[in-house]
Amino acid sequence: MTPRRRPRGRSSGRLHVVLLAGGSGTRFWPLSRKARPKQFLALTGADSLLRATWARARRLAPADRIWVVAPKALASSVRRELPRLASKRLVLEPSPRDTAPAIALACEAVARVEPGAVVAVLPTDHLIADTGAFVRAVGAARRAALRGALVCLGVRPVRPATGFGYLEVAGPPRGLTARPVVRFEEKPPLRRAQRFLRSGRHLWNAGMFVWRVDRFREELARVAPRLDRALRDGAWTRAPKLSVDFAVMEHARGVEVVPLQAGWDDLGSWDAAAAHVVTSRRPAAGRALLIGSPGSAVFGRERFVVVLDVPGVVVVDGGDALLVASRASAERLKEVVAAVRRARRPDLL
Repeated sequence: MTPRRRPRGRSSGRLHVVLLAGGSGTRFWPLSRKARPKQFLALTGADSLLRATWARARRLAPADRIWVVAPKALASSVRRELPRLASKRLVLEPSPRDTAPAIALACEAVARVEPGAVVAVLPTDHLIADTGAFVRAVGAARRAALRGALVCLGVRPVRPATGFGYLEVAGPPRGLTARPVVRFEEKPPLRRAQRFLRSGRHLWNAGMFVWRVDRFREELARVAPRLDRALRDGAWTRAPKLSVDFAVMEHARGVEVVPLQAGWDDLGSWDAAAAHVVTSRRPAAGRALLIGSPGSAVFGRERFVVVLDVPGVVVVDGGDALLVASRASAERLKEVVAAVRRARRPDLL
């Protein structure tokens, strides 16, 4: 049963938004680097993914209730990209330690300002095509969070994806009704993903969450005491490097999910970004000429690029490095980055 403790504190239930702005900068090399991970790139439009997420967040809350949590090394980049972000709303991680410590740190900061707040936690490197549908889903999640649920946003699967985690729901999800999560399923092999798609009871785990800060802190202390103690003692390096799913959500009480149908994509590879560019008939993110090359896409602004009779490739001009890859192989960027590291080219990372 969902716990129903009422929050304490002034202005209980007001929505704050926490934007997660970390990242390693490997999946979109050579445009992304350590100092410029994916959320700082304009992959499918004129604005960076971070700015686009900020614009969506402004549909949910005023600027003084929007927070960004990021590694200290990215502080200046965040401030440059989001000039309207209040300085007191930038929460800096001393070093990257995955999403559980980052989210817990941000929730502690929100709780100090407004102990009864509801928080929406949003990654900043995703694509959402229908902002109106997204806002309605967050609204439904907030209503469930007010009664004590820890709410995930789950995307209705449209294909048997093996690169996403899944949420098994107690009964087929309908409309914007919050339903209990039966279990979290890790990235499945193809046959299991096909079974999930047919079941009608599984949603993609979009990594977006809505909860009251007091309920999250309660579950954090109960299921992740080592992380909770590290944060309370100010011992950041003792905080385990864990995702929030693994550290908290898979073990928490009162976890529910609200379905999201808003044209969501986590843009996990150059192939995914190319699919959006090709579908929108925008020939390139920069200047390019594609002739007889269906399904191909070009990203970058340094040089004029011509692709002639080469279907299904992605070309990425990073200025000091050029990537040409088949879209089918675009998920192997970690191998490329590892090879660049072995070649002792830190200037390219």
